Amino acid sequence: MVSAAQYLQRIGVDGRQRPPDLAALHELQLAHLLTVPFENLDVFNRRGVTTDLDWSLPKVVERRRGGWCFELNGAFGWLLRELGYAVDYVSCQVFGADGWGRPLDHCALVVDLEGERWFVDVGFGDCCMVPVRMRDGEHDGVPRRVRWAIVGDSFRMSERARDGTWGDSLQGTFEARQLADFTPRSEFLQTEPGLAWTEKPFATRATAADGSRVTLRNGVLRVREGCGEFVDRPVTDVEFPELLCEHFQL
Repeated sequence: MVSAAQYLQRIGVDGRQRPPDLAALHELQLAHLLTVPFENLDVFNRRGVTTDLDWSLPKVVERRRGGWCFELNGAFGWLLRELGYAVDYVSCQVFGADGWGRPLDHCALVVDLEGERWFVDVGFGDCCMVPVRMRDGEHDGVPRRVRWAIVGDSFRMSERARDGTWGDSLQGTFEARQLADFTPRSEFLQTEPGLAWTEKPFATRATAADGSRVTLRNGVLRVREGCGEFVDRPVTDVEFPELLCEHFQL
Protein backbone atom coordinates (compact mmCIF):
# COMPACT_ATOMS: atom_id res chain seq x y z
CA MET A 1 0.00 0.00 0.00
CA VAL A 2 1.20 3.51 -0.81
CA SER A 3 2.20 5.59 2.23
CA ALA A 4 1.47 9.24 2.92
CA ALA A 5 5.23 9.90 2.85
CA GLN A 6 5.46 8.47 -0.67
CA TYR A 7 2.52 10.58 -1.78
CA LEU A 8 4.08 13.75 -0.37
CA GLN A 9 7.32 12.96 -2.15
CA ARG A 10 5.37 12.48 -5.40
CA ILE A 11 3.95 16.01 -5.21
CA GLY A 12 7.17 17.55 -3.95
CA VAL A 13 6.04 18.48 -0.44
CA ASP A 14 8.28 18.26 2.62
CA GLY A 15 7.16 15.23 4.62
CA ARG A 16 7.86 16.73 8.04
CA GLN A 17 5.03 16.52 10.56
CA ARG A 18 2.75 19.56 10.26
CA PRO A 19 -0.55 20.47 11.87
CA PRO A 20 -3.57 20.11 9.55
CA ASP A 21 -4.18 23.83 9.12
CA LEU A 22 -5.29 26.05 6.24
CA ALA A 23 -1.77 27.06 5.21
CA ALA A 24 -0.70 23.43 4.85
CA LEU A 25 -3.91 22.57 2.97
CA HIS A 26 -3.24 25.43 0.55
CA GLU A 27 0.31 24.15 -0.02
CA LEU A 28 -0.85 20.58 -0.58
CA GLN A 29 -3.56 21.50 -3.07
CA LEU A 30 -1.28 23.75 -5.08
CA ALA A 31 1.53 21.19 -5.12
CA HIS A 32 -0.88 18.52 -6.37
CA LEU A 33 -2.23 20.72 -9.16
CA LEU A 34 1.27 21.68 -10.29
CA THR A 35 2.49 18.08 -10.30
CA VAL A 36 -0.34 15.67 -11.10
CA PRO A 37 -2.21 16.25 -14.37
CA PHE A 38 -5.93 15.93 -14.95
CA GLU A 39 -5.98 13.50 -17.89
CA ASN A 40 -8.14 10.83 -19.52
CA LEU A 41 -5.56 8.64 -21.26
CA ASP A 42 -6.59 5.40 -19.54
CA VAL A 43 -10.26 6.17 -20.17
CA PHE A 44 -9.56 7.06 -23.81
CA ASN A 45 -7.59 3.83 -24.28
CA ARG A 46 -10.38 1.77 -22.63
CA ARG A 47 -8.17 0.45 -19.82
CA GLY A 48 -11.02 0.26 -17.34
CA VAL A 49 -10.23 2.71 -14.55
CA THR A 50 -11.94 2.28 -11.16
CA THR A 51 -12.83 4.41 -8.15
CA ASP A 52 -10.92 2.11 -5.77
CA LEU A 53 -7.95 3.49 -3.86
CA ASP A 54 -6.13 0.25 -4.67
CA TRP A 55 -6.21 1.54 -8.25
CA SER A 56 -5.80 5.30 -7.90
CA LEU A 57 -3.06 5.49 -5.27
CA PRO A 58 -0.53 3.30 -7.12
CA LYS A 59 -1.45 5.04 -10.37
CA VAL A 60 -0.84 8.54 -9.05
CA VAL A 61 2.08 7.82 -6.71
CA GLU A 62 3.98 4.83 -8.06
CA ARG A 63 3.18 5.10 -11.77
CA ARG A 64 3.40 8.91 -11.59
CA ARG A 65 0.26 9.35 -13.64
CA GLY A 66 -2.74 11.65 -13.48
CA GLY A 67 -6.39 10.79 -13.90
CA TRP A 68 -9.91 12.16 -13.66
CA CYS A 69 -11.93 13.28 -10.63
CA PHE A 70 -12.76 9.86 -9.19
CA GLU A 71 -9.07 8.97 -9.17
CA LEU A 72 -7.46 12.32 -8.28
CA ASN A 73 -9.89 13.54 -5.64
CA GLY A 74 -10.24 9.99 -4.39
CA ALA A 75 -6.50 9.71 -3.84
CA PHE A 76 -6.03 13.26 -2.54
CA GLY A 77 -8.90 12.83 -0.09
CA TRP A 78 -7.14 9.74 1.26
CA LEU A 79 -3.91 11.70 1.68
CA LEU A 80 -5.63 14.53 3.53
CA ARG A 81 -7.25 12.06 5.92
CA GLU A 82 -3.90 10.43 6.54
CA LEU A 83 -2.53 13.87 7.44
CA GLY A 84 -5.30 14.52 9.95
CA TYR A 85 -7.86 16.52 7.96
CA ALA A 86 -11.60 15.95 8.26
CA VAL A 87 -12.61 15.30 4.63
CA ASP A 88 -15.81 14.23 2.90
CA TYR A 89 -16.20 13.03 -0.66
CA VAL A 90 -19.25 14.81 -2.11
CA SER A 91 -21.35 14.34 -5.22
CA CYS A 92 -21.56 17.15 -7.76
CA GLN A 93 -23.40 17.84 -10.98
CA VAL A 94 -21.51 19.73 -13.69
CA PHE A 95 -23.11 22.45 -15.79
CA GLY A 96 -22.45 21.97 -19.51
CA ALA A 97 -23.83 22.73 -22.94
CA ASP A 98 -26.94 20.65 -22.22
CA GLY A 99 -27.55 22.07 -18.76
CA TRP A 100 -26.93 20.24 -15.50
CA GLY A 101 -25.44 16.76 -15.58
CA ARG A 102 -26.51 13.97 -13.28
CA PRO A 103 -25.65 13.53 -9.60
CA LEU A 104 -22.35 11.69 -9.01
CA ASP A 105 -20.95 13.07 -12.29
CA HIS A 106 -18.13 14.65 -10.31
CA CYS A 107 -16.43 13.74 -7.05
CA ALA A 108 -15.19 16.73 -5.05
CA LEU A 109 -13.81 17.23 -1.55
CA VAL A 110 -15.21 19.24 1.35
CA VAL A 111 -12.77 19.82 4.22
CA ASP A 112 -14.05 20.79 7.67
CA LEU A 113 -11.37 23.08 9.05
CA GLU A 114 -11.23 25.98 11.51
CA GLY A 115 -15.00 25.90 11.94
CA GLU A 116 -15.62 26.31 8.20
CA ARG A 117 -16.31 24.11 5.19
CA TRP A 118 -13.70 24.42 2.44
CA PHE A 119 -14.11 23.31 -1.17
CA VAL A 120 -10.99 21.48 -2.35
CA ASP A 121 -10.65 19.98 -5.82
CA VAL A 122 -7.65 18.60 -7.71
CA GLY A 123 -9.72 16.74 -10.32
CA PHE A 124 -11.79 19.34 -12.18
CA GLY A 125 -9.26 20.72 -14.63
CA ASP A 126 -9.13 24.51 -14.85
CA CYS A 127 -10.86 25.16 -11.55
CA CYS A 128 -9.96 26.60 -8.14
CA MET A 129 -6.28 26.29 -7.27
CA VAL A 130 -6.82 27.16 -3.61
CA PRO A 131 -9.19 25.98 -0.87
CA VAL A 132 -12.36 28.09 -1.10
CA ARG A 133 -14.51 28.81 1.94
CA MET A 134 -18.02 27.48 1.29
CA ARG A 135 -20.06 30.46 2.39
CA ASP A 136 -22.61 32.53 0.46
CA GLY A 137 -21.02 35.22 -1.67
CA GLU A 138 -17.92 35.82 -3.79
CA HIS A 139 -14.51 34.33 -3.08
CA ASP A 140 -11.13 34.30 -4.80
CA GLY A 141 -10.66 30.88 -6.37
CA VAL A 142 -7.66 31.51 -8.70
CA PRO A 143 -7.60 31.78 -11.64
CA ARG A 144 -11.04 33.42 -11.32
CA ARG A 145 -13.49 34.46 -8.66
CA VAL A 146 -16.25 32.10 -7.66
CA ARG A 147 -19.63 32.64 -6.05
CA TRP A 148 -21.42 30.24 -3.72
CA ALA A 149 -25.13 29.89 -3.09
CA ILE A 150 -25.69 27.65 -0.06
CA VAL A 151 -29.24 26.45 0.63
CA GLY A 152 -29.63 23.91 3.42
CA ASP A 153 -27.56 20.85 2.52
CA SER A 154 -27.03 21.97 -1.09
CA PHE A 155 -24.50 24.24 -2.74
CA ARG A 156 -24.02 25.81 -6.15
CA MET A 157 -20.85 27.38 -7.52
CA SER A 158 -20.68 29.99 -10.28
CA GLU A 159 -17.51 31.33 -11.87
CA ARG A 160 -16.81 34.83 -13.19
CA ALA A 161 -15.60 35.06 -16.77
CA ARG A 162 -13.03 37.58 -17.98
CA ASP A 163 -15.83 39.84 -19.26
CA GLY A 164 -17.31 40.01 -15.75
CA THR A 165 -20.32 37.79 -16.39
CA TRP A 166 -21.15 34.86 -14.14
CA GLY A 167 -21.87 31.30 -15.24
CA ASP A 168 -22.93 28.18 -13.35
CA SER A 169 -20.16 25.63 -12.86
CA LEU A 170 -21.23 22.88 -10.47
CA GLN A 171 -23.72 22.05 -7.77
CA GLY A 172 -24.01 19.33 -5.17
CA THR A 173 -24.86 18.39 -1.63
CA PHE A 174 -22.84 18.12 1.56
CA GLU A 175 -23.89 14.49 2.06
CA ALA A 176 -20.76 12.44 2.73
CA ARG A 177 -20.20 9.76 0.08
CA GLN A 178 -18.07 6.66 -0.26
CA LEU A 179 -15.91 6.29 -3.36
CA ALA A 180 -17.90 3.18 -4.26
CA ASP A 181 -20.98 5.41 -4.67
CA PHE A 182 -19.33 6.89 -7.76
CA THR A 183 -18.56 3.54 -9.40
CA PRO A 184 -21.71 3.23 -11.56
CA ARG A 185 -21.26 6.74 -12.92
CA SER A 186 -17.55 6.18 -13.50
CA GLU A 187 -18.30 3.05 -15.49
CA PHE A 188 -20.95 4.85 -17.54
CA LEU A 189 -18.73 7.83 -18.37
CA GLN A 190 -15.92 5.60 -19.63
CA THR A 191 -18.07 3.25 -21.70
CA GLU A 192 -20.96 5.31 -23.11
CA PRO A 193 -20.33 6.00 -26.84
CA GLY A 194 -19.97 9.58 -27.99
CA LEU A 195 -18.79 11.16 -24.74
CA ALA A 196 -15.82 13.53 -24.79
CA TRP A 197 -14.02 11.37 -22.19
CA THR A 198 -13.72 8.48 -24.62
CA GLU A 199 -13.45 10.33 -27.94
CA LYS A 200 -10.47 12.68 -27.50
CA PRO A 201 -7.31 12.28 -25.36
CA PHE A 202 -6.34 15.25 -23.23
CA ALA A 203 -4.15 16.37 -20.34
CA THR A 204 -4.04 19.63 -18.41
CA ARG A 205 -1.92 20.90 -15.52
CA ALA A 206 -1.38 24.13 -13.62
CA THR A 207 2.13 25.48 -14.17
CA ALA A 208 2.30 28.31 -11.60
CA ALA A 209 0.41 29.56 -8.56
CA ASP A 210 -0.82 32.63 -10.51
CA GLY A 211 -3.19 30.51 -12.63
CA SER A 212 -0.85 29.65 -15.49
CA ARG A 213 -1.82 26.40 -17.22
CA VAL A 214 -0.95 24.10 -20.09
CA THR A 215 -3.55 21.93 -21.83
CA LEU A 216 -2.99 19.37 -24.57
CA ARG A 217 -5.92 18.11 -26.58
CA ASN A 218 -5.99 16.15 -29.77
CA GLY A 219 -4.85 18.71 -32.34
CA VAL A 220 -4.03 21.71 -30.13
CA LEU A 221 -1.67 22.85 -27.36
CA ARG A 222 -3.10 25.62 -25.16
CA VAL A 223 -0.87 27.71 -22.88
CA ARG A 224 -2.01 30.44 -20.48
CA GLU A 225 0.19 32.84 -18.55
CA GLY A 226 -1.41 33.84 -15.26
CA CYS A 227 -5.11 34.61 -15.64
CA GLY A 228 -4.77 35.82 -19.22
CA GLU A 229 -6.11 34.33 -22.43
CA PHE A 230 -5.05 30.92 -23.70
CA VAL A 231 -2.70 30.92 -26.67
CA ASP A 232 -3.29 27.96 -28.97
CA ARG A 233 -1.10 26.27 -31.52
CA PRO A 234 -1.88 23.28 -33.74
CA VAL A 235 -0.37 19.91 -32.84
CA THR A 236 0.26 17.04 -35.21
CA ASP A 237 -0.24 13.37 -34.34
CA VAL A 238 3.53 12.95 -34.33
CA GLU A 239 4.00 15.80 -31.83
CA PHE A 240 1.27 14.66 -29.43
CA PRO A 241 3.28 11.98 -27.52
CA GLU A 242 6.33 14.23 -27.43
CA LEU A 243 4.32 17.06 -25.87
CA LEU A 244 2.72 14.68 -23.39
CA CYS A 245 6.19 13.82 -22.17
CA GLU A 246 7.49 17.39 -22.22
CA HIS A 247 4.62 19.05 -20.34
CA PHE A 248 3.11 16.18 -18.31
CA GLN A 249 5.83 13.52 -18.03
CA LEU A 250 3.36 11.00 -19.46
